[in-house]
Amino acid sequence: MTRKVKGSKQYRMKVVPHRPIIHGVFSVLGVTLLVLSTSAGAFFAGQYQLSRNLDEKSRAHAKTLDEVEHLRAEIEALRVRAATAEQSVAIGEQAGESLRGELVAKENQIAELRQEISFYRGIMAPSEGGDGVSIGRFSISDAGERRYQYKLLVQQSAASHQVVTGAVQFTIVGQLDGQSRRYALADLSPQVESESIPLRFKYFQNIEGELQLPEGFVPEGVELSLKSSKRNGFNIDQRYGWLVQQS
Repeated sequence: MTRKVKGSKQYRMKVVPHRPIIHGVFSVLGVTLLVLSTSAGAFFAGQYQLSRNLDEKSRAHAKTLDEVEHLRAEIEALRVRAATAEQSVAIGEQAGESLRGELVAKENQIAELRQEISFYRGIMAPSEGGDGVSIGRFSISDAGERRYQYKLLVQQSAASHQVVTGAVQFTIVGQLDGQSRRYALADLSPQVESESIPLRFKYFQNIEGELQLPEGFVPEGVELSLKSSKRNGFNIDQRYGWLVQQS
């Protein structure tokens, strides 16, 4: 029982029920809902951005694949063209080599026939002056490994019956290391002992043998000089190109 004191102000008291548990539960639920909504928003935003990035990368990947396929097709087409061009070049080179070989063979055959005609004409028909002496035939054939066979025929017309005496000088001319170079036959052939090869015949004389060219030397031709041992005899200078016959 409340005791009243005289002369003091009296307050009315009211009992209010205390509910701390319910208040805490609502607070926790509110925070939880806020966190969940924020997380869900962030999740869906991330998913959207991820999906967008994946779509862009997928399109870029598909575009790259298309470009790769296009480049592959171009490369294959270029390979086919290159192979076709190589075959055409090879065929053209083979045909060219064949034609060149045939031309060389024909030229050699013509040269041999001309030499034979000249040989017989020189023997049977008298020539004017020079004791009737001439070069009837000259040829060079390949013997392999920079070795060559040479053949020279010197003749006198049948109208002359005197014995021919004299000498022939055989010189190979060409290039060595970009410089002009001349070699006497004696420098290239062990069968020849001197620069002058002696001549002695009544109708014709064959001179033949083998020579070896030095490494790096590029032959261009052969110079032949025939001189009589007589004071007023024959004096013949002739130059031939380096036309090699295949043996």
